[in-house]
Amino acid sequence: MRDKTDYTMLYRIAKYYYVDKLSQSEIAQKEHLSRPHISRLLDKARECGIVQIRVTMPKELQIAKINNLLQDKLGVKVILAPTEAKPHHKKVSLNIATAAAKHLPALLKGCRNVGIGWGYTMYQTSRQLPYSDRNEDITFVPLIGASGEDNPYFQINTILDRFAEKFGAESFYTNVPAVRENNSELPRVEKKRHAKLQQYWDNLDAAVIGLGVPPNVGKFLISEVSQEYKEIMINSNTIGDILCQFFYPDGNIFAIKSGYEQFSFPIKKLKDIKNVICLAGGENKVEGIIAAAENGFFDTLVTDSITAGLILDRI
Repeated sequence: MRDKTDYTMLYRIAKYYYVDKLSQSEIAQKEHLSRPHISRLLDKARECGIVQIRVTMPKELQIAKINNLLQDKLGVKVILAPTEAKPHHKKVSLNIATAAAKHLPALLKGCRNVGIGWGYTMYQTSRQLPYSDRNEDITFVPLIGASGEDNPYFQINTILDRFAEKFGAESFYTNVPAVRENNSELPRVEKKRHAKLQQYWDNLDAAVIGLGVPPNVGKFLISEVSQEYKEIMINSNTIGDILCQFFYPDGNIFAIKSGYEQFSFPIKKLKDIKNVICLAGGENKVEGIIAAAENGFFDTLVTDSITAGLILDRI
């Protein structure tokens, strides 16, 4: 049977009502029809798909709901940076760094000894931190040595210096490389600094750290090690790293006996620090974030809304 529906009229009436915000009575006058007839035509427009009604939660409420769900599932405090769908990974990091820079002054209030990690997000956070009133009660200390000659994201003293400058605080530096050969002797000066740094590590009341992707994702960025070491790490099946310590889903650390010694704060001891803030986001970090939270490596997570959704899906 031939369809006699006047779809053009249905579209016109629906547009009057839903787009132009005319009342049914005003539309009835325009079309020379009764108001009940206009009501029936609007129902017909919805039935045949000309009008599609969507009810969506405002973005702020959506983010608040995701935030609360994630806090409940991971058992940690969560701060979310709003992020559009599937941005470039550096855009994700910049969004997280922006949120971290905004909240860190409050998160670190009252802290005296604060450990600082490295990585792209940590570096960007150090750049975006606002200047605050001078606070000589805080001392920022490195949680890991330096790496590379031209990568600023692994120059821990640079990141450390920016944190101290922005907070108007003190800092303690080290020149020990993050990874070095076992047979390389530390200079006497660095041995003394190492011993002093260990005292700081024993009395940390806060730490700010990044979380890296699994070693089989992207380029292995630690330049001080051999190709053999890199290949072993790539095939280790670890799911992420904190302070250059690669870990499994159960929280155990991959130990490699290859003639190298690592200089970094043991991430198993992060559980003993009252306030550990992790800055991390991106699809490749989802498993690592979940495992790190479950194993107590941090108390506060600063991530983006897209990563948060992926974590909830995975859980």
